[in-house]
Amino acid sequence: QHQMFGDPFASSISSLEADIFSVAAGHHHPQWPGLDHDVPLAPAANNGTSSGGYGSPGGGDGSGSHRKISHNAYERDRRKQLNELYSDLRSLLPDTDHTKKLSIPITVSRVLKYIPELQKQVDGLEKKKEELTRASCKPGVLTMKENTAPIVSATCLDDREIMVQVSLVSTMAGVLPMSKCIKVLENEGLRLISSSTSAFQNRTFYSLHLQYIVLDELKLSKALLFRRCRLGRVHIKG
Repeated sequence: QHQMFGDPFASSISSLEADIFSVAAGHHHPQWPGLDHDVPLAPAANNGTSSGGYGSPGGGDGSGSHRKISHNAYERDRRKQLNELYSDLRSLLPDTDHTKKLSIPITVSRVLKYIPELQKQVDGLEKKKEELTRASCKPGVLTMKENTAPIVSATCLDDREIMVQVSLVSTMAGVLPMSKCIKVLENEGLRLISSSTSAFQNRTFYSLHLQYIVLDELKLSKALLFRRCRLGRVHIKG
């Protein structure tokens, strides 16, 4: 039998939730002996024909039946929302077989156990982040090679020409000027066609347009013979 209250909705909310969480804590309420599934939805009310409804006996002007229908509809919506919330909680639990629906007490118990574990993981990640931040702010953490090593890229324009681009920290431009780069490349058998330099923020860029030097067959043969003589592989008489 329902009793009249000033606010029947607030009364039903507090009593239901109190019973649910008392079961989750291990204290079975006699009104909820088998609470191991979702909260059942309230049955739909008949069209105002129930005797013992709210209001005058026999229905009177129908206000009591209308209030009961509204109350049952509210209960269905509220319990549906509760079931959706518990479903969301289950989806957040790790190592959970989502094909199996956990009971409400087990869901609450696992959530209460998982929250401290999750907080511990968050604290560990925050600590690691602080350590990495402090390490990256220390001067001299990066090696000299990582700081100053130039970045060199080469692009073949055709079978004889090549474009070489050098990028380096501007403070190292004095140690490795463009003239030194050109000399190194010329020693490798390349001839400079054109060059340019530019700067952006803290880096300097060299652009070198080079061409392979093609020796005629006679010069190439002499060069090879001279090299072999120096290595002692060929002995030339006369």
